[in-house]
Parts: sequence; C-alpha cells; structure tokens
Amino acid sequence: MSSPTLPPTLAPLTGTPLPLAAARALARQHGLRERVLAYVTRQPDELLVFEHTAEYPEAGLQVPAGGLEPGETPEQAAMRETWEETGLHLRGPVLLASWHWQRGEAGQVWHYVWLAAPPQTPDTWSHRVTQGERDAGLTFLCRFAPRHSPDLTPGHGQEAALPTLQTLLQGESP
Repeated sequence: MSSPTLPPTLAPLTGTPLPLAAARALARQHGLRERVLAYVTRQPDELLVFEHTAEYPEAGLQVPAGGLEPGETPEQAAMRETWEETGLHLRGPVLLASWHWQRGEAGQVWHYVWLAAPPQTPDTWSHRVTQGERDAGLTFLCRFAPRHSPDLTPGHGQEAALPTLQTLLQGESP
C-alpha cells in the first residue's frame, strides 16, 4: 500500500523543536500564531482522532487542535480545544513539545500536549461543536485509533510529538 502524498499546491512543512519558553518568545517576537495539538489516550496504545462528516472529506483524520486565546497557556488551550471538538472534559495536561513550523513564508508555533481520557470513554462517538469561531456547528466523528499508526492527515505536523508521547507512556522522562 502506498503512503498518501501531499496535494501538489501545498508547500512542504518544515519544523524545528524548541523549548517552551523559546517557542513562546519566538511567537511574540515575530507575531506568529500559536496553536495547540492534544494527544488524548485512553489506553497507552490508543490515540483519539476525529474526522469531519461527509461535507469536509478533505480535512482528513485529525487530533483535537486549535489556536491559543489571549492569556491562555498551551495546557489550558489543549483542555479547551479537546472539550470544544470532542465533548471530553479532561484535566491534568502534560506539555510534550513545542515546534516552530514553516510552510513557505507562513510560520506558526505549535505546542503538543497529552491528556488522559478515563477508561470508560466510548470507543466511538459523534460530537456537534458548539464553541469556536470556525468549528461551531460542525459534527466531528471521534474514535480511538492505534497510537502507533493513527493515519493522521500527512504533511501537517500532527504526528511530530508522537515519539515523545511514546517515551512518556513507557515511563521515561520526555
């Protein structure tokens, strides 16, 4: 089976990992948008993913993500975005990594955060988004996928901190 390729109009995404303080300073200094991506696990070998309903097939498979609001930490944003996009109220966020991403002339800083879902979280569910300026009214189809091969949409950097998550879940320091 061949791996998915990027659409020809999408410039390659290049990234550099940075310590949190340096990433936040870079974003402030250059006016870069800060985003958060939440890796939610229920079991160590599972990762929460979602896809849009049929009206947005090009969005592909994603993890909860979105922009930081003014005054918000990456950890707070991860809990908020996870609630907005999946309906899960989770606590105890763990910052995994921060990256500076560049696609052509556009740059952003992304923070990757881990959240643990309780064991009784269902295998699959749909969630209608009621918050968020761009997602309100959309329905997301949520499910747990194998963490080692979640099939996230390629070329968007969503998988960048999965090795750090694996290290953490194996009981080592990230």
